[in-house]
Amino acid sequence: MRETFWGAGASISYQSILCGRGGFMKRICALLLCGALLFPQGAGAADAWPAWAEEALSWGREASISQEFLSQPEETVTRGMAAQLLYEAAGKPAVSGECPFTDVSGDNADAVTWAAERGYLTGVGDGKYEPDRSVTRQEFAAILWRRAGSPGAAVQGLDQFRDAGAVGEWARTPVLWALQAGVMAGQSGGRLAPSGTITAAEALVMLERAHTLPDVTRLRADLEALTAAHRPIGSQGEADAVQYLKGRFEAMGYTVTLQPYTDSQGRSGNNVVAVKEASSPDADILILSAHHDSVPTAYGANDNASGAAALLYAAEALKDADTDTELRFISFTDEENGKNGSRAYTAALTEEEKGRMIGAIQFDMLGGLGSGGTLVCTMDGEANWVSDLLQEKDPELARDAETASDHASLQLAGVPSVLLMQDGQGYLYHSAADTAEQLNPYAIAGAAETAVAAAAEICSPETGSCRALAREQGEGCTYRQTRQNVIYFSSSRADTEAYIGAAGELADTWEISGEGWTDVYESYRYSMRWFDGETPMNTYYQYRNGFLERIEIRPEETGCTAEQVRTLIEAMYGAPTSQEDGQASWADPVYSKYITLSSDEAGCLVTVGNYSVGITNVLSSYPVSGGQASITDPEDALVWDYLCSILPLEARQKIAQFNLFTDGTSNILAYTSPVQVDGVSDNTRFAISIDYYDVYDENGEKRDWSKLTYTILHEYGHVLLEDETQVDLTKGDSTHDPATFIEGSFRKGFYDAFWSDLGDTGVGDYDANPTHYVSRYGANYFHEDIADTFAVFVLGGQPQGSTVAEEKLRFFWADPDMAALRAAIRQNLGLDWPEGDSPLR
Repeated sequence: MRETFWGAGASISYQSILCGRGGFMKRICALLLCGALLFPQGAGAADAWPAWAEEALSWGREASISQEFLSQPEETVTRGMAAQLLYEAAGKPAVSGECPFTDVSGDNADAVTWAAERGYLTGVGDGKYEPDRSVTRQEFAAILWRRAGSPGAAVQGLDQFRDAGAVGEWARTPVLWALQAGVMAGQSGGRLAPSGTITAAEALVMLERAHTLPDVTRLRADLEALTAAHRPIGSQGEADAVQYLKGRFEAMGYTVTLQPYTDSQGRSGNNVVAVKEASSPDADILILSAHHDSVPTAYGANDNASGAAALLYAAEALKDADTDTELRFISFTDEENGKNGSRAYTAALTEEEKGRMIGAIQFDMLGGLGSGGTLVCTMDGEANWVSDLLQEKDPELARDAETASDHASLQLAGVPSVLLMQDGQGYLYHSAADTAEQLNPYAIAGAAETAVAAAAEICSPETGSCRALAREQGEGCTYRQTRQNVIYFSSSRADTEAYIGAAGELADTWEISGEGWTDVYESYRYSMRWFDGETPMNTYYQYRNGFLERIEIRPEETGCTAEQVRTLIEAMYGAPTSQEDGQASWADPVYSKYITLSSDEAGCLVTVGNYSVGITNVLSSYPVSGGQASITDPEDALVWDYLCSILPLEARQKIAQFNLFTDGTSNILAYTSPVQVDGVSDNTRFAISIDYYDVYDENGEKRDWSKLTYTILHEYGHVLLEDETQVDLTKGDSTHDPATFIEGSFRKGFYDAFWSDLGDTGVGDYDANPTHYVSRYGANYFHEDIADTFAVFVLGGQPQGSTVAEEKLRFFWADPDMAALRAAIRQNLGLDWPEGDSPLR
């Protein structure tokens, strides 16, 4: 059972989650980073308990909080009352010591003495406590924070509050913790009011929330252990993570096996499979899973130590469950290179095992810096019985579509599967700064508790078998190619199959030769649903010399007529873009597809090819003067205003033009270049261009703006580090030419320290030394590496490791001007504490 006190050392349990109030994840989603729930002021008569605090009132009665306190919800709480409230919630334990404060006596003496002994309270100096003074919001947050064990908290979300700078330095970590854990919320007008008072109702709500928080002590330890090293397939870090997970599962009492996997390059890793068996050998099987590997550039805290830690949290909570369902907790290897670990796992399953599998819940990327709440995702965005149950347990979970995790492998094996993941990529995706201290552990625990609540219901002997429903929803599952799914033409077959989560069957191969050259073509057959149709169609991906060139669909092979297919295409895209000689064509510039419907000797033929007008497709252009632009289009203005909310006015002085262009989504996100004057580059002024369809979807709805944040900083890195103080264009015609780098400049120093021996590109060096780069993208060229390093420098914490990538970050940290710019940008982003009042972003 959960202990009465909520300090360090409290334990999570299956019973506490199954029998408790629940709603933690709902609260986290509502309050995470933004303090959206307001505490009303003056909510009624003195003896009327406000509706927004009724749940806390019920808890207070169960916790034996005095009727005197509960009868005055609008009473302003004093410091003495705050101590008394905590003391009563703890059951009024015996007190043997003397009160350390000379001004405390009478009714609150035992409470203050008890709380002071435990370090929850501090005095005001001169041996005094001031018990009759009103307790402030930040003081009460600090009391609850100390009671929780004084946990750390990543600085984020402060841009939501005008008066964040008014929080006392001593209260900053407590207030951050209270906000991120959902214990504290803002007030109207985007204010924290840290020095404001609190009513009895507000205090009880905060205490009840703090009291019912999950204990994340063990989760934090798991995150630290799992992020001790980079964990790509074949690395010592991956092997160490496997042994750590194995030991943790075994300590919980699970039966653990390791499933070895070796990739095509000879790199090895292991899936970790922990099993809690049911009494019947024919029992249903429920899978909870994550992946423990990381990309080579990252410590992989968010992606995906967070998911592995959530998996361990769930396993701890369910270890003593009375279950008639077999539970399998699986941590997969090599997810990052195409879900290979999970694909190997499903390939090894017997038909009998697959027939017993009723559902799967995958944890991947939770609680990351810059992300929102939690999503429940299926491969195609359509509900299945597992997603329905999770949304029943947490109605705040929004449903979305996602294929890029191991749930896709299980779904394509016929197991109804979902993914629990954060809303948004976050700021530090796949970067060298993706470290454990940047995560919100309460968001991770909240997702795990939602999964545990669902699993507990599934596993209960009182719940009937879900096998028939699972078979109905899982059998015959095929990949659904939606309009929004990007097709990465020119990608390798391995990368293509990694994205769709399925391996094709070789259907044909041929060669085309000319003088001195030969192209090898291979056609692989996949079964897919297209154009929102329900009937799978045979789909042939044609690879030229190993890279995807075009797609052919043969609808009639699976019983679809040309008329039916045309109806589906027109329902999605409307009338054809062109139509002649029996061939109809549709262009999709948003998702870069060109679709044709025709026929040949084999029957109806649909082809899908790449369609892009390139980065010259400028949709709108605006002059910028003095860091300001006049933009009337509301969507364009929102992007510019967002850029301005990140970059200080002084930093925007060399931006002379702001453009919105598009080459379709997920191609070129943005680009920056010096202004051209009569064909000559002027690097005292720059144009920043951002892809409209990477910012908005086809309906004008926002996409992931955490990715936009990173993009803006990367592009500004080009402005900052390619201007006339860094590059002398009289010595060359490109800001990328090392001959133009000015001696003594930051750019020249960075180049000499890290790139002078590499030549034009670091791609070959990356293959041998991935930890030399803050991201894979940066290895392409020097100018991308220095811009990417700037973005990670701004968004990440101070590096603690010894990789070359971290040395690059320290190069930025060592420059006082860079450190000052970082601080200014982070204040704008709500990642550092501002001074005084600040505008809301």
